[in-house]
Amino acid sequence: MIIKRRVDLGSLKELIKKVLIKRDSGLNIKQIGWELDLKGSKFVKSIKLALDQLVSDGLVYSDKKYKYRYKWPKDLVIGTIEINRAGNGYVATDIYDNDIFIREKNRLNSLNKDTVSIQLIQRKKKKLEGKVTGVLLRAKTKFIGVIEDNGKNAFFIADNKNVGSDFFIPREKLNNAKNNSRVIIEFMDWPETTGCPFGEVIKIIDDKIDLNSEIEANIELFNIRNNFSKKIEKELANLPTKIEKKDLKNRKDFRKHTTFTIDPYDAKDFDDAISVKFLTDKITSIGVHIADVSHYVKPSSEIDKEAFLRAFSVYFPGKVIPMLPEKLSNILCSLRPKEDKLTFSVEIEISNFSKIESIWIGKGIINSNKRYSYKAAEHCILSEKGVYSKELVFLNKVAMKLRQTRIKEGSINFERTDVSFKLNEQGEPISIEKKEPLNTHKLVEEFMLLANKIVANKLSSLKQSIYRIHDLPDMEKLNEMASYLQNIDATIKTHNFSHKDSAPFINMLLKNNLIGLENIILRCMAKAKYSTKNIGHYGLGFSKYTHFTSPIRRYSDLLIHRILQKHLNNNKNDIVDLEKKCLHFSTIERTYIDIERKTIKFIQLHLLMNSIGKSFSGVISGIQKWGLYVEICNGQGEGLVPLNNLKDDNYYFDKNLQAYVGKRYRKKYILGQKVKVEIQAIDLNQRNMDLSFVS
Repeated sequence: MIIKRRVDLGSLKELIKKVLIKRDSGLNIKQIGWELDLKGSKFVKSIKLALDQLVSDGLVYSDKKYKYRYKWPKDLVIGTIEINRAGNGYVATDIYDNDIFIREKNRLNSLNKDTVSIQLIQRKKKKLEGKVTGVLLRAKTKFIGVIEDNGKNAFFIADNKNVGSDFFIPREKLNNAKNNSRVIIEFMDWPETTGCPFGEVIKIIDDKIDLNSEIEANIELFNIRNNFSKKIEKELANLPTKIEKKDLKNRKDFRKHTTFTIDPYDAKDFDDAISVKFLTDKITSIGVHIADVSHYVKPSSEIDKEAFLRAFSVYFPGKVIPMLPEKLSNILCSLRPKEDKLTFSVEIEISNFSKIESIWIGKGIINSNKRYSYKAAEHCILSEKGVYSKELVFLNKVAMKLRQTRIKEGSINFERTDVSFKLNEQGEPISIEKKEPLNTHKLVEEFMLLANKIVANKLSSLKQSIYRIHDLPDMEKLNEMASYLQNIDATIKTHNFSHKDSAPFINMLLKNNLIGLENIILRCMAKAKYSTKNIGHYGLGFSKYTHFTSPIRRYSDLLIHRILQKHLNNNKNDIVDLEKKCLHFSTIERTYIDIERKTIKFIQLHLLMNSIGKSFSGVISGIQKWGLYVEICNGQGEGLVPLNNLKDDNYYFDKNLQAYVGKRYRKKYILGQKVKVEIQAIDLNQRNMDLSFVS
């Protein structure tokens, strides 16, 4: 933070307060000076005077080490604000079960998803109301939208109507943007005395609308790290390209075990492999082998620091922004066929396709016999033909047994279909395909889940580890969903259930294959995240679970490898701030999931741009007070039939049925109903498609 050299005492107090609010740990006078770019002894007196007044005001206190901290009021809570289109906010916290309502006038200068401090101002039964007292962390600093310039003043209007405010753009910060220019702006400041934030145009977006432009805009908008430094290039050049004898010390040799990888046909980074060795007529060794990234990427190296900041590889259609440089992700660590590769392995000896006789965890070395695509391995299983068909058929049987047991023990049986896109030579989408899960997808999934579970159990005795956790669902919402389903289908038997019997009930519902049901159930669910505090994984039905199997593309897995190796060697874990790291991973993961969803929707709508006025078959996938969402068949996209587009009757929203009902003719529109729709309009910037029903 840089401020003017001459600053009045009142401004200095505000600046110091803002610095201390954002820090978990205390700061001494010298550190505060560095934060404010007021370095040197000549500023100490002014900073000390400002701090003394803040202490006197009861806003700051000093600890025994002469470090100053912000003093939070008793009724103050911290959370993330979610702003709706009306401008009001809601803050979820760990302290209260219900969200805290924030009126627009009480939002201070907060924007959507900022981390804020909240002062409670009213409590009525379950309803809480508060006001924002400070913005602790900006969720975003860059926004995409359009410039509106009336000749006197220029404003920026964000595409996302939930941002919380328009932005004032000073003339000198327009950077050649004109009225109606589509731009990316960067947040500059939002003084508490002004009605809206200030921004600066940092990129003017071409009028050309295509996938490559969309990807480039997302890279800029979300600050996705897209280049590796010269320091990293230097470290890469010094990495060993051959496995030496010393590298094999204390490693188990799996090179004589039949081993293969199963991945998408266009994958280049193979971070997991499976081996099979038939030991006796009854006992079989199955190995889950994970690329030993920790052998090459050392803690605190430049490569490691960059990988931590990225946290994940980012996947766009036709483009990958890797967590690790290509030399590591695609060559040294990738478990390529016919090459010796170092691994971290979990070996299971199994009998009768399901009974685990023994488990071994440790470092290994493999030489993959073959690289399969999912479809090629599927053909091998179904035809029972091919060099390694015996091993694949065996693994498939074991995987089916594991899946059956997992679901029986409380795992939710989601089988969501994905969409994929065929791209032309320029990397632009030309068609869409809905992908049904294959046996081989489930095969790989089950063995990765098993390995992750085994490692989590192994590390559970430690004081600190990283868990992949999934909290219990919202029971009130689940019971509301159950009542709603019974209203639309009397054959569905529902009752008020508890967490204990919720998973079997959900699995029973999923067997009905009701379109849109998965989305309703998911809205009742918590979001999975990373934490050092284990509460189990509800969706999987596991009491302990972690991420171990993808260290090439997830930094959390690399950390688990390091923790696990120290544990196996009986060494003390010296990785600090694990919970902060978990929060970092969870936050970035949510951002990348949102980017992926928005990109998929962009492509779907882009492919439908020439179909405005045409009719399609679809299914009602969601029902809201403002209209009905319809998913066009074959994964082509989802759009909204607004309430005012229902022309054949006067419809009202039946809350109990969660349906639209015509007052005159009693016609109903319910979830999962097959319909025919016509595309009325598409707004690519807003990711919106308006539909109308066709008789």
